[in-house]
Formats: sequence, structure tokens, C-alpha cells
Amino acid sequence: MMKKVFILLFLAFAASSLAAQIKDVRFVCDAKKCGLEYQFASEEDLPTFFQKYDAASKKLTVGFSNTEFALGEGSYDIDAASEWVKSMRVFKDKYRGMDFLKIEMSVGPSLASDKNEISLDGSKFLLNLKGNQGKAWTLSKIFAQKKKEADKRALEEKKAAEKAALEEKKRLAEEKKAAEKAALEEKKRLGEEKKAAEKAALEEKKRLAEEEKAAKKAAAEEAKRLADEQKDLDKVAKDSSAISALLPGVKEFTVLMGSGMEQFRLVTDDAIDIKYVSGPDKASIITVGVAGPQKSPVFKIGAGSLVKSATWGANGLKLQLPVGLRPVVLVQDGALVLQTSENAIKKDGFIFWSAKPEGIFVRDWMKAAEASQNFDTFVNKFEKDSKKIVSGAQVFHLKPVVRELIVVEDEIDMYAGPNDNSQIINRLSFGDRLVNLDLVGLYYKVQSGARVGFVNRRSVSYKDELSAVQQERLKQVDKERGELAEGSINIASQLDGMYEDRVTYSSFGRRDPFVEVKGLVEEGINIDQVELVGIIWESDVPMAILVEAKNPSVSYTLKEGDKILNGKVLKITETDVLFLIQEFGVSRRYSMGLPDKYGGKK
Repeated sequence: MMKKVFILLFLAFAASSLAAQIKDVRFVCDAKKCGLEYQFASEEDLPTFFQKYDAASKKLTVGFSNTEFALGEGSYDIDAASEWVKSMRVFKDKYRGMDFLKIEMSVGPSLASDKNEISLDGSKFLLNLKGNQGKAWTLSKIFAQKKKEADKRALEEKKAAEKAALEEKKRLAEEKKAAEKAALEEKKRLGEEKKAAEKAALEEKKRLAEEEKAAKKAAAEEAKRLADEQKDLDKVAKDSSAISALLPGVKEFTVLMGSGMEQFRLVTDDAIDIKYVSGPDKASIITVGVAGPQKSPVFKIGAGSLVKSATWGANGLKLQLPVGLRPVVLVQDGALVLQTSENAIKKDGFIFWSAKPEGIFVRDWMKAAEASQNFDTFVNKFEKDSKKIVSGAQVFHLKPVVRELIVVEDEIDMYAGPNDNSQIINRLSFGDRLVNLDLVGLYYKVQSGARVGFVNRRSVSYKDELSAVQQERLKQVDKERGELAEGSINIASQLDGMYEDRVTYSSFGRRDPFVEVKGLVEEGINIDQVELVGIIWESDVPMAILVEAKNPSVSYTLKEGDKILNGKVLKITETDVLFLIQEFGVSRRYSMGLPDKYGGKK
């Protein structure tokens, strides 16, 4: 237990029924010494006093029995760079049945003891300190200056609010005028649309006839192409030439497994430099920044547990790893090598396979013979329960998996163009399925039946992005409509729309942070008890995502202007959130930054 140092002053009466009052606190320094001066309102009825220094927290606490503080209880910032007193907190506390006014001071290295001498000069109680260099201050003046600044800011905010109210009134008047004008234009537009619809119906009839003719022609051409393809394949089989399953720009995939170790080796047309290799990221993807096609099919790797698949993207070659796996990454002679511990092979020795454009080479060190297998034999061995990726009797094709969009609003409009002022061509309701064709700004280009148009991206979601409430509602809607079975897809999509990088997550029972928080206490969120984990920046209204420090399963989403405990959200940037806090009549600003990739603050 920390030893408490008490110095008792009994002037007049040791315990008076009348409360003493401290009018002000000063820090004074001259050529000989420095000291803290506590100015009492009267020389009479001076209280009992004690002082205590805590070396761990670097705080000096002084206490006065049965005493009031004229400036009021609370926290006071003085000088964060001072080597004496940086700040102080004034509060009431009980000790051994007596009421004490405690002044807890955060101090610098020049004040590191509770053996400080005391003296009395009339109504001034002096705490004499060791040292003679320091900047003098008076607490009441500091308090008055900060109060003046706070009042000035409040007045400026009031003027800004009045100005905004006038501008809002003007804006409403202009909106009313614009609405009347828009109503007339809408009436005119409806007439023109009716005329255009009749014209479009005639053009659609003509287009369908042309499409039917083109479809017959395309069917004949496709039949010819398949016949030519089969002829080429027959020639390849006859010549015993292997069909390469590797991605364009890749020379070799090599896997070595056994004895608790697995290694993956990649060789590309262009030499690999370690400084252009990044990841694994949050989605467990390693990106190799070398030249290659912007897009490609997905090469699925079933033989091994280190790399699941590979595909080309806009930033280079992407290697998909199992979730949470962090292998050793190195570059040797221009080739990328990944290595990790491996437990899938339950026997001694090594298994080695290498995929090259000319075929598959496999070696099992438990066997004496080596064999160069074709792709059918290799895939059947490692993926017996899945479809064959490559066959020597067919052309190698990989198609992307269609991800359908689902309407998540009660009703939305599908527009002819990527903006709300475009012509409305269809009305959609919750649960309707759409094919994603492209992303244009804030709008998805989608297909609904035979119609192609644009919808706001905030009004639709992928199925794995739905909240628990939305999923239950979707099941009910599908059941009532008797439509799609769960997990089925009824329409095709264009290939270009399948390569958009999207991030999805599972809440694992946590609250969806993108659902508005209801039922919070009236005081608001206490920012001292939450942490900033994300900022949604690419939207019309930036939003910050906070989680409770002691219970990360509870999260909140805030916008600029939202109220918090003793303040509001002042500004949201790409990396920080700025809060305005008002406590004890003093306004201050507090910034909270995103953690960087090493866990620190940016």
C-alpha cells in the first residue's frame, strides 16, 4: 500500500464547522525558488492539509478538509510541455469520515516528491518546491481565457446557424419554384414518352425479326466452329501433343509436399521482383506485380493446401490462399516461392508435381518409377469428386460464377441512364433478382428479364452481403412468390462484370454496423470507450465505424453532425474522425485515427 504523507495544519480550529474556500491557484517562480500558492478567501478557519505523490502516474495530489473551490470542480489544462504542472483535476472525496477537496496534478520531472515544504502568508497557503525555473501562471486567468475562446466559438457557430437558416429558406423557395417547373416539364415529357413508346414498339418488332435472323446465322457459324475445333483436337490427340492448362504469361506451377512441409513455386514470363509482391491481404490474396493480361479465367489448384487458385487481375497475378494462412515468401532466381508447414500427407517422403505448358510431371519418392502424366490422369488423382478442369479430348474453358444482385429496398426505379433524372423504364420491389453487367459510378448496369437499365448501388446487394433480417425477409418473399430455390441462379451475366473486386464479411452473430443504431442512451456514445475500426469514404455521406473497446461485438455507425456524449462528430476524413467536445463550459477537439497495418495509429 502506498504510504500517504500527511502534514496537518491546525490554525484556529482543527475541524471547523465553517467550510474554507480557495479562490485561486497560482504558480510563482523567482530567482531562488518556485512554489504553488493556494489563495484562501479568509485567514480564519484554515483546513487540514495533506500531499501525496504517485511516481507511477507522475501525479501529485493535495487535499484540504471541508473546503470549496471557487472556480468549480472539473479538469483544467495548464501547459502540457511544462516540467512542473501540466494539468489538474479538482474533485471532492471522503477520507476517514472527513470531506476533502482534492487537487490532483499531472506533473513533470521537476516536481517528483510529496516532501515539499509548506508555509502560510496570511490567507495564502504556499507549497514550496525545489527549483527556480518555470513559467508563472494563474488558474483563474487561464480559465477565463479558455471560457472567452469558447464563448467566441459559440457565437460564431450561432451566426453560422442563422446564416444557414436563411440560406435554407432561400433554397426551399427555389426548390418550390423548380418543382413547379419540373411538373410542367414532366407533363410534356410523358406526352413525348408515349409517342416514343409507340415508335419503340415498332422498332422492337423489327429488331426481334433481325435478331431471329442473326441467331440462325450464329447457330450455323457455331456449329461450323465446333466442327473445326473437334478437327483440331483430333489432330492434337493424333500428334500426342498436350493441351496447356496454365494461365497466359505463366511458365510453371510446382508443388512439393511431405514430411510436414509444403512448398509452392511460380515462374512467369517476366522475372519476379520481391518488392512487387504484396500480401497476404485481409482476403488472403497475394498479388505478384508482373506484366500479364488484365483479366483471365481462374486456374484452380486442387493438389495441395497452400495455394487454392490463381488468376490474372489489373494489378498482376493473384494467388488465393486459405483464410488466415501466412506462408514464408521469397524470390529466388526470379521465381516466387511460398512455404509453410503441411499436415495433409500422412506418410514419410515427398510428393512432387509440376505443371508446364507441355504437360504434368509427377514424382512420388515412395515409388521407384517416375511418370509424365496427361492432365486427365493428374486431375482424376487429386480431385476425384470434382469436375475435370482439363481433358485431352476437349478445349479448356473456364466460366466465371454468376453473382446475382438482389433488391433490398421496398420499391426502386430502374433508369435508362446512370442518374436519377433518366427515364424510368421499370419498377422493382424487394427480392427481385438482377444480373450485374457493369458498375458506372454510383449505379449498377443490370438486366431484369429482357430489359437493361441502371439502379442505385445502395438499393441492391449480393446475397452473401444481406443482413440476418434481410435474409429472413427474402426467404419469406421467395416462399410467397414460389420463385427461385435458395442458391439458384436463373439468368446469365456478361464476363466483364465478374472480375470486380468485392469484399464480403460474415458478422458471426455481431450487429450489422451498417444498420442505424436505435435505442441508445440519451447522453450518446462515449468516445473514451470505443475504437475506430473503419471509414466508409467512397459514398455521398462519409461514415465512421466504431466498436466498443471492451465488447467488440457492439458497433456503431456515425456521420458528420451526429451527436455523441458531450459533443458531436465535426469532420470525417479518409483516415481520421474529428470530434467537438464541450465539457465544463470549455470546448475542445479530439481526433481519432485509423490503425495502420502494424496495429498503431496512422
